[in-house]
Amino acid sequence: MKRERGLGLIELLVALAIGSVLIVGAVYVYSQSRSTYRVSDTVARLQEDARYAMSVIEPELQLAGYYGFSNSPDDFKFITGGSTSSFVTANRMMASRAAVAGLPSSYQTCGNNFAVDLVATVEGSNNAYTLACAPLVGVGGAQPNTDTLTIRRAALAPQAAATGGRLQLLVSRLSPTNQFVLADGNLPTSPALEPDTVQVRDLIVRSFYISRNSTGPLRVRLPALRMKQLVGNTFDDTQVMPGVEDLQVQFGIDTGDYNNDGLIDAGLDTDGNGIPDAPRGIATRYVDADALPAGFQVVSVRVWLMMRSSQFEAGFTDGRTYNYAGKSVTPNDGNRRMLVSRTIQLRNSRQL
Repeated sequence: MKRERGLGLIELLVALAIGSVLIVGAVYVYSQSRSTYRVSDTVARLQEDARYAMSVIEPELQLAGYYGFSNSPDDFKFITGGSTSSFVTANRMMASRAAVAGLPSSYQTCGNNFAVDLVATVEGSNNAYTLACAPLVGVGGAQPNTDTLTIRRAALAPQAAATGGRLQLLVSRLSPTNQFVLADGNLPTSPALEPDTVQVRDLIVRSFYISRNSTGPLRVRLPALRMKQLVGNTFDDTQVMPGVEDLQVQFGIDTGDYNNDGLIDAGLDTDGNGIPDAPRGIATRYVDADALPAGFQVVSVRVWLMMRSSQFEAGFTDGRTYNYAGKSVTPNDGNRRMLVSRTIQLRNSRQL
């Protein structure tokens, strides 16, 4: 009879070795694919969060200084009781910083005349939170070494009538002398409201800053972009996006240096005051908020956002050095980060 034979020991060992190699390879490929997926998912989330945060800030900056029928904040005057015989000019509200008589104290919580400083259509603080109103309780205060950005503008939709308990603007298309700010809902007897020529619009005031912690579960030590905004007669504090670790802002000014030689071009500064007589609306220099020279026109704003992942990643260290807005940061921790920036043109540029 023909003898039947099974696998020998050597054949079995060879088969086990080959099978082990295949299993180890499959596990390695799976592990690497899973790790790559986690990294890709984290980066995608950072991109998505950054895109959303910028989508909130950008339109606010584009509308900064929009006051309905006027983009000249110097024309506005604060009135009470509908009387135009006694008023406070916009320049006085900005320069004196003494609390305007007739403006309820609830509007002064973030600083004297902070809400009605219409001349400062965009302003910021450099690496510090300088608002008089404290960050929301429970978020650990403001993140150190981050900027604050404030914009002021009119609401896009006009109101049918003035309403007490909110800051509003009476704007006139035909008369620059009939531009008023009111907080009591009392309109002057003239000019009469006309949809095409005279309107009432709510005043929008919004300040962006970074808090140490986010709101919600498991959000301790995860910074967030927050916004203080004027709602009615108080400043509300809302979270825009968790995971924003830093906000930096620089203002683009038109210095008249059209040749980029560091000097004012000949013939454009006839009075010799160092300020171009005919600015072109071109940003020739970007400066921090605390280094803005007086008199130049702010025509754009450059914004940086440092996005940070919500969880540490085992085996990863972010040792990259990020250079932006005059800062140099090397985190050296296990969070992934993404730095995004955007330069936004101001549609209603102003003189400082």
